Amino acid sequence: MTPKWIGIVILLVAAFVESFAQTFLKVGAAGGPRILSSPYKEFVSRYRLSTSKNAWIAAGVLFYGVQILLWTLVLHLLDVSIAFPMDSLCFVGVALLSMTFLGEEVGTVRWLGVFCILSGTILLAL
Repeated sequence: MTPKWIGIVILLVAAFVESFAQTFLKVGAAGGPRILSSPYKEFVSRYRLSTSKNAWIAAGVLFYGVQILLWTLVLHLLDVSIAFPMDSLCFVGVALLSMTFLGEEVGTVRWLGVFCILSGTILLAL
């Protein structure tokens, strides 16, 4: 695999990590796992994961730390003019995670935006 494609793969992982960081911060900012949709709220309860909002915020900050390390590696492998726009994939990840874990509604217009982001990302990767 070429350095460019390795950079793109790492960028995808970084966007995934950043999407979870945002979701964890949202849970923490909203006061803890009570805002999670039912199956995930039950999961947190069953496995005795923290109900403290501070723990969720700390998890978000930790994930952002990992994302920064990955992003630094991405910038080593890719031109910033390619990497930065591709990082918008985290918007796609946040939409999917907020819908899945938080029960947020993602309407037609937002899905159209997600499609536009994915299309632009594919064009940049070529």
